[in-house]
Amino acid sequence: MGQLYDAKLKVERIIREKNLKESEIKGALSLKSGLLLALVTQNTPDDAAKLEKLVAAVKAVLKTDI
Repeated sequence: MGQLYDAKLKVERIIREKNLKESEIKGALSLKSGLLLALVTQNTPDDAAKLEKLVAAVKAVLKTDI
């Protein structure tokens, strides 16, 4: 697994732990990062720019680090 996929799993875990509405949060993250989490799979190659944008979006939307 790559870093991008690991980040996706962490985001999904945070969403579950905080009992948030997954579709709304993932939509907000996608808009902020330009990355559709639904398209990130185990085989998705790592991309430092995408990962950086996702991390920034998570900070902005979920107020937490991944």
